[in-house]
Amino acid sequence: MKAALLLGNYRPTFILARSLKQRGYNVICGLDGFDRGAEVSKYVDTVWRHSSYSSEVDTFQQELDVLLASRPDISDIYPVAEPVIRAFADGKLTLARPVRLGSTAGELVLRCLDKQSLLAEAKELSVPVAPFTETSGKEHFYYSASEIGFPLVIRPLQTGKLLDGQKAITVDHLEALKGLDPIWIDCDYRLLVQRHSPGLRENIYFAAQDGEIYRYLHAKITRTDQPDGSGLAIEGKTVAPCPALKQHTKALVKNLNYTGIGCAQYLVEPETGNVNFLELNPRIAGNHAVPEECNLGLGDCLIDLTEGRNSPASYLEGTVGISYGWLAGELASIKKAWQTGKLSFWQALVAARKAYSYFKHTDIDVGFVQNDRLPGLFTLCDSLPLIGGITRLRFTQPAFFRVVMRKECL
Repeated sequence: MKAALLLGNYRPTFILARSLKQRGYNVICGLDGFDRGAEVSKYVDTVWRHSSYSSEVDTFQQELDVLLASRPDISDIYPVAEPVIRAFADGKLTLARPVRLGSTAGELVLRCLDKQSLLAEAKELSVPVAPFTETSGKEHFYYSASEIGFPLVIRPLQTGKLLDGQKAITVDHLEALKGLDPIWIDCDYRLLVQRHSPGLRENIYFAAQDGEIYRYLHAKITRTDQPDGSGLAIEGKTVAPCPALKQHTKALVKNLNYTGIGCAQYLVEPETGNVNFLELNPRIAGNHAVPEECNLGLGDCLIDLTEGRNSPASYLEGTVGISYGWLAGELASIKKAWQTGKLSFWQALVAARKAYSYFKHTDIDVGFVQNDRLPGLFTLCDSLPLIGGITRLRFTQPAFFRVVMRKECL
């Protein structure tokens, strides 16, 4: 039986594993990742323990070479997490033998992940973009901030980098900016400084071939795990396509001659309808469960493209009106706020109760899918005090998979 190897174990990985299993693949999943969970999925046959693809690239490369040599049945590799996608795109990771790579073409990946260049391209296409600039040092940073004006958003340009544990920081005034001085101690990478635009984040999930979109879904993010609206989505709903966002996304995809699946992100101010383009992620989105639940079939689109099949002749839009949430992500955020003193113990309990109440009333949770509950259950337990220390033992005890899950652990 042909086998597919999934690299980057986080929220969408077990959803893609389901699509591959339904297509007749034996599914092998790497254990390393962000929030993980796929290792306990019923659709994953084998778990592979390996070094970090982010911090131990050379060692990981050697281990990957050994795995491919010992498993000639592996015909496809699907990099799911952005750091491993980028590592293949820029040549830091290579394949020791011919294997199909289930990813957007490397040149296109790098073009999309070059945030400053992509924003400039969007601006040339008349896609609305808030004023921005790149900065690489403290002095230039302060100059850039004064030129752009407040409020502003600061984001690392490099994949996988965080600022004080966050994907982005919003600064309202100069004094708040001065309070960020400690970040420069460990900040040896470039930053994107951009005027902050009010509004809600909106995602466009799509599949395209040769610059033409053939799958499309619009989702509004109504709440994230950060008060300023940055961070990870924990609540949202799919809506009817907005003509303006559809036009902007089509223009970007056409200009990139995009082939693959992806997710374009915008900020939209509810009162005025003002739009600002944020980024285009050339990969499976973190909330991949949403387009799958909405019958978009992006997992199958990715597999078809990897196998060399042509895109369908018909255009399809996803189901409208599906509400979704992410309980494990919200509880992890509440736990962190409690541990850092931003919430008292009782405030954390109230917040957790509200999170559970919302979980019960959503159509789907991106961590829990029908007929495969273990990934969501384990990642939920991982985010909790005490019990999380027990469930996380599976990452260091390979016997867990052999004895409890009845899976091979390489």
